[in-house]
Amino acid sequence: MVNLHSIRWRLPLSYAGIALLAALALGGLLLVTLRQHYDSLERQYLDASVDVVLRSAEELYRDREFLSDDVLQASADIFSFLVRSRVRLLDADRALIADSGPVTEQDSLSLDLRRPPAATVTEPGALPQPRYETFLSVQGDKWAALPEMPRYQFQGRSGGVGRLLSAVGSADGNTRADLSVTVPIRDAGGQIHGYLEVSESPAFGREIIEDVAEKAVGAGALAVLLAAAAGWFASRQINQPVLALAETTRRMAEGDLSVRSELKRRDEFGELARTFNSMAERVESTVIALKRFVADAAHEINTPITALRTNLELAGAGGTPADFQADIRRAQDELERLETLTRGLLTLSRLEGRDAPRQRAPVDLAVLARQMHEHYTSRAEQAGIALALDAAAGPVIVRGDQAQVARVFDNLLDNALKFTPDGGTVTLGVSREADGARLWVADTGIGIPAGDVSRLFSRFHRGRNAAAYPGNGLGLVITKAIVEDHGGQIDVESGAQGTRFTVRLPLEVPEGR
Repeated sequence: MVNLHSIRWRLPLSYAGIALLAALALGGLLLVTLRQHYDSLERQYLDASVDVVLRSAEELYRDREFLSDDVLQASADIFSFLVRSRVRLLDADRALIADSGPVTEQDSLSLDLRRPPAATVTEPGALPQPRYETFLSVQGDKWAALPEMPRYQFQGRSGGVGRLLSAVGSADGNTRADLSVTVPIRDAGGQIHGYLEVSESPAFGREIIEDVAEKAVGAGALAVLLAAAAGWFASRQINQPVLALAETTRRMAEGDLSVRSELKRRDEFGELARTFNSMAERVESTVIALKRFVADAAHEINTPITALRTNLELAGAGGTPADFQADIRRAQDELERLETLTRGLLTLSRLEGRDAPRQRAPVDLAVLARQMHEHYTSRAEQAGIALALDAAAGPVIVRGDQAQVARVFDNLLDNALKFTPDGGTVTLGVSREADGARLWVADTGIGIPAGDVSRLFSRFHRGRNAAAYPGNGLGLVITKAIVEDHGGQIDVESGAQGTRFTVRLPLEVPEGR
């Protein structure tokens, strides 16, 4: 299962997130800058279009009363073709006069506007007729007047048409800008005669922006992948020494005080490894000194215990008054407890210090269980307890020290018989399972208070309901040390119906497998 809180995953995801944000920021800034640039070009194009058309539109409006609607519409079409934009001519009230319509891409425009032969003006007040006929031909991006030069010439600033046509060449085909400009058409006196509206000019850079956006998405995706790969590599560089230090710490916590970190680095991890090794050396030396002290003290205590036992036995066998006999017996009981405690401390010290000789040989738990059942049957009968045996029919072989494994049976059976009242039942079981050997001791005794279960394997700890029973709080500690020394584990379950201890040990692996 993927642990997203692990550095192994958080670092690549962080790198990828940073790369994604950077790509979005840079791509967004680039697109905004391009869009602003091309918006400016569109505005410039529209303004230049107005400059090109406005002078001619002003001249057109001066003689508007002499011009037909067809001439005005043709003029709007010519304006539109020239600037490649939609051109609308409005009157002073902004009513539509002529509209070139939506812009279409075309390479040529030909108009043939002829007036009827000039009539003679005979009536007073009659309007004068135009004194010319107009032939206009626009081919490609050039226009000319044929054969008589018309009065209405399309004039603009110097180079305006050329600049517009050059800009149209870089526009995006039929794509149109969403801009429009409306300017008044004035006469020489400044009076407004109408309005010129230019809109739907060519759009610039739309295809370029779309292309840049697509490439930005691709580049951003590639950047995210590269950043994630770089983060994965960096996480491995960080994660490996961390895991190595964690493994070393775990082994030390399990009791291997000789373990040391093998990291040889010049960075902070190397400094952490050196500090850990220095701490481990101090812890090992302290623990070894304490264990030696306990072992030496327990060993030395044996001598006065032996002498004291001898003196008490002599005192009890002599002519001691009856008043002192009870005190002597109590002293002998306490001496027995002290001796048991001393032996337990010595055993525990050797187990934890790995000082005990490791004698490993095949041990048949089923046979050993039967022997222990036979050994404890008499004691169980005397206490009024039923001792049941549930042992596998076939062999259950483990590799270990038979004396130590027998002590596990001893301690568990002793506790079960001790805390089970008259009429109760104690069951000793052994079985062979797929994941190893299992032995258990279950009783119908007084049970263990819930608050004491977690501390049951602590030194000198005894349950709150065990004060009236003899013991020193080392039996289960020694049992657990033996089980773990054999590569196994011990569990306990306790409730109102009694207590059950379960020990699991690895099976013996036959040679050649």
